[in-house]
Amino acid sequence: MSNHRLAKRTVDLALQELLTSVGAVLIEGPRGCGKTSTGLEHSESSIRLDRSPQLVQLAELNPAALLHGSTPRLLDEWQLAPTLWNAVRHEIDDRQRLGQFILSGSATPAEDVTRHSGAA
Repeated sequence: MSNHRLAKRTVDLALQELLTSVGAVLIEGPRGCGKTSTGLEHSESSIRLDRSPQLVQLAELNPAALLHGSTPRLLDEWQLAPTLWNAVRHEIDDRQRLGQFILSGSATPAEDVTRHSGAA
């Protein structure tokens, strides 16, 4: 068992708190810093886009198909399919529930006019 499972880290406490106050949480950071592990520890279901090019294609063609599952749902390496950002935002608006999604990624896609900031 890893040390971070024995004692809650600051990020774990912050993530728990955020999941009770917003619809989705974004975890960003450099490769290898534990984003996926942290997201998996706090999620009930997950999809890891870096595991299959078919998942990226599905996300681009039908992003809503990847949003179904127990919540919080981890969308790991979401930036491989940037259309997921707006799909998640719309799903949160439709569901009107907190703690629906955890998005994690090693890189942030370029800002563009099709991606809403997520701020109200």
